[in-house]
Amino acid sequence: MRCNALTAMMVLGLSAGPLLAEGQFHAPGDLIEGTGEGVTSTVVFFPDMRFPMERGPAYANSHAFSVGGAKGPEGDSCDAANYAYPWRDNFCEFRRSDIPVCGAGGHGGQDLRPATCEKGVHWTVAATDGVVSHVGRFAVTVQSPEGALHRYVHLDMASVTVKPLDRVRQGDRIGTVSNSWLTEIPVHLHYDIRQPVQIGDAVHALFLPPYSSLVAAYEKLD
Repeated sequence: MRCNALTAMMVLGLSAGPLLAEGQFHAPGDLIEGTGEGVTSTVVFFPDMRFPMERGPAYANSHAFSVGGAKGPEGDSCDAANYAYPWRDNFCEFRRSDIPVCGAGGHGGQDLRPATCEKGVHWTVAATDGVVSHVGRFAVTVQSPEGALHRYVHLDMASVTVKPLDRVRQGDRIGTVSNSWLTEIPVHLHYDIRQPVQIGDAVHALFLPPYSSLVAAYEKLD
């Protein structure tokens, strides 16, 4: 099953609209050159969500293709270049092949760096009310009342405040940003959202582009 962003928008009954801010943010779908085929939709799929970090500033960019990343220029992943505006989308970066919304496969979420390059310091919070549907080796998933699955990946699991089936309210602490993975990676939060969508006779949990929703939520962050 393949599905593009326009199909998902039509199924969900959404329409495109302008981003809520300019200047600090590259446009949605404007990936680092040569790293993938971005989704240029400006749909804010989740207009009521809270930004998933407790405080700013935060910096949206690729942990893999930026300085010090596994596929990026050599250097320290804590380089100041990675902790500066403007934000850049990295949904649909060439990482994997099973993201239906990405025509050529890709990265199903957005990399977000916290204010500083310190692990176990900066809190993630619930973007929505919901129920904790899964706690894994380095990730927590919260299901919203509407069924959307909000996932927080690369957490310091020792800091995690929730367990499966806990109810959370928007803004509740989840855990701190770290670099947990099979091997050490740059400090960042991978944040993605999957929306159950019926296509034909089957229901699929589609990764939706989170970038525009994150921009809108960041603009409202105190």
